[in-house]
This record gives sequence, C-alpha cells and structure tokens, in this order.
Amino acid sequence: MGPYEDCWCRSGKKYKWCHFRREQQKPINIFELEAKMLAQMREGYCSHPDPSVDPCSPIITKAHTVQKNGGLAAIAEAGHVLTVKPSMKELVETGGLPQPRKVGVNNASVFPGFCSKHDTTIFKAIEGKSLLLTKDNAFLFAYRAISYERFSKEAQLRNIDVQREMDRGHPFMRQAYIQMHLDAMMAGIRIGMRDVDRWKAEFDARLLSADKAGFNFVAVRFDKVLPIVACGAFHPEFDLQGNAIQQLGRDGVEFDHITLTVTAFEGQTMAVFGWIGLEDGPADALAKSFLRVDDAKKADVLVRLLFIQTENLYLRQSWWDALSGTQKQELNDLTRSGTMMRVRSGAEMAYCSTSFVSATVVEITTSMSD
Repeated sequence: MGPYEDCWCRSGKKYKWCHFRREQQKPINIFELEAKMLAQMREGYCSHPDPSVDPCSPIITKAHTVQKNGGLAAIAEAGHVLTVKPSMKELVETGGLPQPRKVGVNNASVFPGFCSKHDTTIFKAIEGKSLLLTKDNAFLFAYRAISYERFSKEAQLRNIDVQREMDRGHPFMRQAYIQMHLDAMMAGIRIGMRDVDRWKAEFDARLLSADKAGFNFVAVRFDKVLPIVACGAFHPEFDLQGNAIQQLGRDGVEFDHITLTVTAFEGQTMAVFGWIGLEDGPADALAKSFLRVDDAKKADVLVRLLFIQTENLYLRQSWWDALSGTQKQELNDLTRSGTMMRVRSGAEMAYCSTSFVSATVVEITTSMSD
C-alpha cells in the first residue's frame, strides 16, 4: 500500500501511521491492553438529557447501578461480593473459562455516568430503605439501566481502537484475522449503539416530561434476600418457555429492549422489568412469560436469566461456594451464552430443572393488561 492510503484494516488512519511494518513492532502486553481499556471505562460524563435546563455539578461520580447501601450491602460479606465479569488476567490463566471473582462493594456495579448532583436528584426515590412497587419507581430503575447500557456501549466502541493494537508483532495473516474479528465486533457494537441511543431518547423524553405513557413494567417481590443483585438492559430473543420472540442480526430493523434490575429492600429482593414498546411486542412477551412461571420457580428462573443476559451481576460468595460443581458449571456456561463460545437458544431460557435458590413470591405489580 502507499504510505498515505487509508489503511486496509479500516481504522480510518493512513497506512503509514497504522499497519506499516506492524509485524516488526513490539507485541503489546495483554495487561497493558487491559489497563488502556479500563482507562476508557473511567472517562465519564453526565447522562442527564438536558443540562442546559438543569445544570450539572462539576464532579462526575462513580454511580452505582445497584444501590450500595441496599442491594449490595444485603449480599456483601466482609465488604465484598463476587462479579461474573472477568479480568484479562483470569481470562488468560483459565483459557477463557474464568470463575466469578471477588470485588469490593465500593467498586461493584459502578460507572461514571452521572454528575453527583443528578445521580442524587434523579434516583432519590429508589435509594431509601423501603420501596413501593409503583410505575414511577420502576421507571427510575429502568432509566438507570438504560443509561448504564448506553455508557457501556460507547466505552466498548472506544475500546476497539485500543484493541486494534493486539496484532503488533504478528505476521500479516494473523493481523488480518484479528482486524476482521474487531471489524465484526465494531459493526455489532454500532448496531447496539443505534438501538440504545433510541431507547435512551425515549426514556429521556419521559424523564423530562414526567409523562410515563408507553412505559410498562413488571415488579416481583420475594420473601427473602436472594444472593444476587443485577442491573442491565438487553434484546429479548426467547421467552422463558423457550419460544422465539425476536430475531436479531437483521440490518435496518428496530429491535425491542427490556431492562431488568434485581436489588433488595427491607430484607426482601425485588426484580423489576421495565420497557417502552408495543403491546404484545418482544419485551411484553418476555415479561408475561415470567409471570407464567410457577411462583415456586420464579427465583430459579430469574437467576438463570441474569447469568444469560448481563455481566453487571453480583453474587454472595458463601452462596456461590455452597453450590455443587455441576451447578457452578451450568451457571458459568450460561455467562457465555450469545458469544462465539455458545449460541443462545430457547432451550437454555426454558430449562428450570436445576434449583439454585428458593424463595416465595409475596407481591407482583404490573402495568400490563392481561
């Protein structure tokens, strides 16, 4: 290639400043790469939709997606919980099959996605010691989940440029393989960004207007604290009886979403599904399928769903340690669902023969019609 032609890797840089003599460069240290990626995740901003009307404070806070003094404190032991999100070191040492690892509650479930002022004012209603299962409160859980997903997708996109350095010191064919893989990843992330930007805009409009029209939720309260907390948003592909409800991977199609927050108040766990979408759409179908699950099985099904759909999931260590090897293997396998290692299926969503927890449903509140 000519030195000032666009590089073949599609980075947008000129060949001279990108892959020219890349095979002669010093290979990147995998932990140096991880440090750069973590630095990208620490670059924060406030997700408030209109700071011109309500100005931000100057400090971007480490906002908890699950409240520290409620949900995380309820499952923490000696100030720590387990996270299913692996570090680069663990991925290398386990050959890509990591186990949950310990993390302090101060660093669990955080992201620099709000200024300190808006993190306090927006979510004040769901940060107390008790909580009513209302539409307004369910909306706040969903809004925080959408804001987290929007921030995470943007950080992933920025990290592609960092990961492009992975092929330093490798022969050309290895460079091509790595760059093709990253190009495919970037295409997927951009589709995800397109969807989450649309979701965020819909939630922003309702936050500013205080009109929750079109927002739906299902909230379930259990009689005890389950050993898990989580917060995330995802595209529902199958319902909890294993039926296909949405086909992903189609260009130019707007996909439905759903948010799910699991946390604890007053010695009880609450699971809150929230979404904006059509009646009888994919999100509606997933939520209704959860309601169809026998109450005695809902806690187990919830655990499986979280391991399948989100990395922003935290566990009580003594619960995890008490699981059998077979149970741990099943849950670890579910964390790889939807990756190159494991194709997501309706069967894994519907399977509920393995019991991980037991809890009684004491309250269900929903905005949906029957």
